[in-house]
Amino acid sequence: SSTRRPPQRSTTTFLQHQAKMTTDATTTTNEEEEVYDDTPSFIDMNSAVEVGDAAGGDDEMEQDDLMADDDDAKIASDVDAMEHADHRLQQPIIDQSKATFTTHSDAIYAISSHYNPTTHVLSIASGGGDDRAFLHHISSTSSAGTSTAQTKNSIPLTHSHTDSISTVSFNTPYITSDVSGTLQQNLLCVGSYDGSIVLYDAEFGGLVKVLEGPSDVEWCCFHPKGGTVLLAGSISDGTIWMYHIPSSQCLQVFVGHEQGVTAGAFTPDGKWVVSVGQDGTLRVWAPKTGMSRHVFRLMDG
Repeated sequence: SSTRRPPQRSTTTFLQHQAKMTTDATTTTNEEEEVYDDTPSFIDMNSAVEVGDAAGGDDEMEQDDLMADDDDAKIASDVDAMEHADHRLQQPIIDQSKATFTTHSDAIYAISSHYNPTTHVLSIASGGGDDRAFLHHISSTSSAGTSTAQTKNSIPLTHSHTDSISTVSFNTPYITSDVSGTLQQNLLCVGSYDGSIVLYDAEFGGLVKVLEGPSDVEWCCFHPKGGTVLLAGSISDGTIWMYHIPSSQCLQVFVGHEQGVTAGAFTPDGKWVVSVGQDGTLRVWAPKTGMSRHVFRLMDG
């Protein structure tokens, strides 16, 4: 009978297997030594080497330095400019005006002027928060070979106001002769927040008349044909009043603005009245009927 034997392992294969096991054990031991090696590492400063930035770090540092230098230069320039400005502010202000009037004791709110080329006289009216109005004249005379000489004077207007002067206006540019050939009166109108409309002689400042009107006067203007019709507008009641000066009569009251009337005038041909108000409208009126012919709403609400 045959006997079954175990397979024989060759000597060469056994030796290879032993060598592999020895190598694996050595590798494992080395890995364990690396993993569990707690000994710290130190760098010898004598062997330290400066490492450059391959991305151009030196260039960036130089740019940063240049930017810092630019910032310093800008700051120095700004400081110099401020010092120069302070120096200019400390310098005295040179008054280059031709004439100065110091009649008012408070802020001036209204001014109007007219120059007469025949007499070489400049007339100026002013009114302000001191409840006063003044008429100023500047006259100049000159001859060949001589310099121009100026004289000036101020006339306090006499009506006693209880509130600020809001408007002043001359009719001088518009005056003509009446049907009899007589030249219409040369007038100055002064309006105030106390509601008074006062007319003065535009040359000498004498009181001519006081007109009754709205509760306050914001503006006034004369008709361009003759200067004998006057408009006056009110802020508080939103009305416009039209007067015939020779008769002292109120010819028309224009009603329609929902808030105060801030400005108004006759058209150049004198056929229409235009006005604007705090309600955001511009209105065109017919003087004879007092009716609003056109309304332009310039703002919503």
